[in-house]
Order: sequence, then C-alpha cells, then structure tokens
Amino acid sequence: MNLIVKLKKLERLTTSEQALVDYILDYPGKVIHFSPKELAEHSFVSISTIYRLINKLDLDGLNDLKLALVNDLNEHMTDQIIDIDYPISAEDNHYAMTKKLKTVYEQTLQSTIDINNVEMIASTNLLLKKAKFIDIYASSANIYFAQNFQFQMLEIGKRINVPIDDYTQNLSAANSTSDHLAIVVSYEGRGSSIKKIIDILQKNNSQILLITSQNSTLLKEKVDGILLFSSMENHYNKISSFSTRMSLMYLFDRLYLSFFNQDYEKNLAYKLENYQKMNPNLI
Repeated sequence: MNLIVKLKKLERLTTSEQALVDYILDYPGKVIHFSPKELAEHSFVSISTIYRLINKLDLDGLNDLKLALVNDLNEHMTDQIIDIDYPISAEDNHYAMTKKLKTVYEQTLQSTIDINNVEMIASTNLLLKKAKFIDIYASSANIYFAQNFQFQMLEIGKRINVPIDDYTQNLSAANSTSDHLAIVVSYEGRGSSIKKIIDILQKNNSQILLITSQNSTLLKEKVDGILLFSSMENHYNKISSFSTRMSLMYLFDRLYLSFFNQDYEKNLAYKLENYQKMNPNLI
C-alpha cells in the first residue's frame, strides 16, 4: 500500500496528528524537502507529533516518510522528483544527467518562488530605489553572482560596489552611511566575518537586505529586507551546489528586473544607446 493511501486510511488520530496528515496530503511536494523543524512550523504541530505519526505509519524516521512520498509522487509525474544533493547515479548516461539537472533547476526555482512572496519582492524593490549607494557583501562562489548583478545594473547606469576580500569588505562597511544599501549574501550565516560586517553596518545605520536560507542564524538580526534561498540542499553533503547557485541567480535576476521595471522605457533606451556608442559599426 502506498503512503498516500495509508495516510488516508489512518484512524484514531489526535487533532494535531490529523492536521499533520492533512498538510502532508495537501503539500506532498513541499514536505519532501522539509527538516523536522520546518515540517512542524509549516503544519503548526510539534516535532513529537511528527514522530508519533511516523510510528503509526510503521516507518523508521522522517527520511523514510519523505522517500515514500517521493515514490508515490513519481508514479504520477512525467518529471521525476529527485534528490537535490545527489541528483545522478554512477550508472546515468548523458541523457539521464541532462534530464535530472533540468529537474533540479525546475524544483529549485519553484521552491525559491514559493518562499519569496510578492510582498517580500516589492519591499526589496523599494530599498533598491531609495539607495544612493549599493554594496554587496558575499563570499566564495557567491561573489561571481554578485558581480554578474553588478554588471547588469551598470548596463543601465547604476553603479554597485562588490568588495571581495575581508579587508575591503570591512572597510566598505565602515565607510557606509544611511545612504547605503548593503546586500548581504550568506546561506546560513556560519562565518564570523559576515556577522562582524552586519554589526558595523547596523552601527552606521545602513539599510540591509539579507539574502539567506530559512535555517540561517542571521534571521535573528535586525535588517530592512529579507530574500530566501531555496533550502532544499545540504550545506556540505552533496555533489555540488546546483540548487543554491540557481536560487541565488534567480534572486539577483529578480532584483534586476524589479529595478529595471521601475523606469522601463528610460532604462531600455539607456542600455541600447550605450551599446550603440560602444558598437557604432552595428548601427
């Protein structure tokens, strides 16, 4: 008997257990990516309720429940739901790898859209519009996505500062004022350097837009706007950061589109005019 059927046939459930069953049946595609804490928060039950239900289903843990859900969902889907951390196996051919990576991207984008509602995007748009200066604080490979956003904005005449090393990041933060918007990118806020930068920015009354994950310690910080990474990926145990990279690229592209759309005709004309200046032979 598949898990969906078992859930529907369960009897003698407490009110909390029934609420959890209803949530799983309504949102199975989300549940397969949740930690116990996330599932408890989204379904408004306790973690102990989750494990009582798991015991009633004769499963060994939440991972078993999620695996059973994946198997059930895959029976009714053209594109398979796959493990974001290990999307391919050693036996996969080139066609299988192509399809599975496409699925990773699609699931990531949908997850990112689901956790960043329209109101969140609109509020970040106002921060970009009001800021006289914009600085982006990122580390590791995230710097390249920040630099791509910097390039996009430069094409429409908006200059952005992306300090790279620790010293210049701290110096930029120390030089910031209330006229600055700091876009701080950190998946889980684990590094001590990013916390130090936020402390400096807060002392200088700079506006802060935080891009982080649902499990980040930085969510406790007082900031002016938040955008969330898709949180489906394990921070360490994975083949590569396929999902995290796609999620961040989407968020930066979405910020760019929001800013561009504030003055669509002007920005488009500015970009095309400068392109013609740089390439007069193509006119």
